Amino acid sequence: MRDIPIPYQIACVILTALFIWSFSIAREPRGWRRLFQSMFSKSETFSVNKNKVIDEALKRYGIVIAMVILVIDVSCFVLGVTDRYRDKMRDLTPEQRESIQEINKYQNSKSGGPI
Repeated sequence: MRDIPIPYQIACVILTALFIWSFSIAREPRGWRRLFQSMFSKSETFSVNKNKVIDEALKRYGIVIAMVILVIDVSCFVLGVTDRYRDKMRDLTPEQRESIQEINKYQNSKSGGPI
């Protein structure tokens, strides 16, 4: 983890926590709905049919949201791991980039890979 800059590490921790939280809500929506209703809703507004619809919607949208957060989390991790390489490539002069491209072309043609 020392190679990954601190902002990427913080973002990965926060996104991982959000993923776990949203996935747990999607897996067991009834408990979370009951907690929310006990905190913010009046007892006379409870309806079995309405609660079932809410639970199904939480499950459906919760999985989608959790997967989007997971994709963002993995992308952030990959960006953090490749940050040092991207910084190094950004600092190269055009001549150095051209020589690296020529070396890669030579190595690919020598190994029989695509150019």
